[in-house]
Amino acid sequence: MVFATNAYSHLIPELRRKQVPAWTYMIATEPLSDRHFAEIRWQERNGVEDARNLIHYYRITPDNRLSMGGGPVGLTYGDNLELDSSEHAWRHLEEHTRQLFPALQDVKITHRWGEPFSVTMDLTPALGYLGDSRAVYSLGCIGHGVSTTHQNAKTITDLLLERRTGNTACPFVNRKGIGWPPEPLRSAIAQGLRAYLRIEDWAYERRPRPIDSVV
Repeated sequence: MVFATNAYSHLIPELRRKQVPAWTYMIATEPLSDRHFAEIRWQERNGVEDARNLIHYYRITPDNRLSMGGGPVGLTYGDNLELDSSEHAWRHLEEHTRQLFPALQDVKITHRWGEPFSVTMDLTPALGYLGDSRAVYSLGCIGHGVSTTHQNAKTITDLLLERRTGNTACPFVNRKGIGWPPEPLRSAIAQGLRAYLRIEDWAYERRPRPIDSVV
């Protein structure tokens, strides 16, 4: 049996303290025209991520929409998982899109959505045996964890087959980690961490930048 439940893992008593759910949000524009691409100079279509704590990530979709996500992180109390909508987060992303790309002021936002992700106390993935070797869990795919899910699947396979491989020797496997405390302390800590990250981003973004000299 595999508990590949990620952001929903706190609903399982044996996994309750290993992670908490948080929410990320995204928006997408209507398809961009050739004029828009010429003005924003993004012909290569690379995916981009900034260096904030509460990151923004964006890319051009196959049908030429600009999709952007990140920014404000949603948090709930206890077992509540009803936070897929956030007008505040979507408004932030729309404002940031137009601030970053002034040429897109006239472009309509056509899609808005949100979903939970899994947050361990030390912000790293966790895999291992639950009780005995007949049950395996996988959680903590926070942000960059999406890019390693295929490797998690290989590791889960090795754990189920009780094979000792380079995957099962990974430090993410069977690590003790730091457990989240019960409510209401859990929510207080999560809210405090989010507030600190927001303040740090706010301070950094208002720091004067040196102007590079051109020789």
